[in-house]
Amino acid sequence: MEILFTFMLVRLAIIAAVVVGIVLLIALVVVLARRAGRLDDVRRVAAPLARGLGNRRGVWGTVGRGAAGYLDRDADR
Repeated sequence: MEILFTFMLVRLAIIAAVVVGIVLLIALVVVLARRAGRLDDVRRVAAPLARGLGNRRGVWGTVGRGAAGYLDRDADR
């Protein structure tokens, strides 16, 4: 039983590390794009991807709809 708990804990740690890595990578891209003055170009490319992802079901669809809403809200400014 202890081996099962250890396995599940290691699996959770790996998944959490991957999620944190992806978030950091996205933040790095945004910061670099903002510094280079190309944030509008990144938004223009990311918006169709977010809308396409938002058409799916489940967690990815929720993330896509949230990202599309965020990008649309920023475009109105």
